[in-house]
Amino acid sequence: MSHELTDHQLELLARVLQHGGVLSSPFGYSDEDALLPALREDIAALEEKGLITVTPHAGRGQGETLTLTEEGYAALDMT
Repeated sequence: MSHELTDHQLELLARVLQHGGVLSSPFGYSDEDALLPALREDIAALEEKGLITVTPHAGRGQGETLTLTEEGYAALDMT
């Protein structure tokens, strides 16, 4: 499956993959990438393309879990 992804989007998918296909936020250190608007845009774009699912943390305030979908693994040539 071919997806037009930016370098940042590919890096985010790779970070999720490095964590076993599931990455919980905040993603990094305080005042680093957890608060960058560009990261939020990349997450939304990847979710819209069906490459990740985003699950908000219930009852824990801010944060969410990103999970690679089958399409996300395919985009990383991990089929």
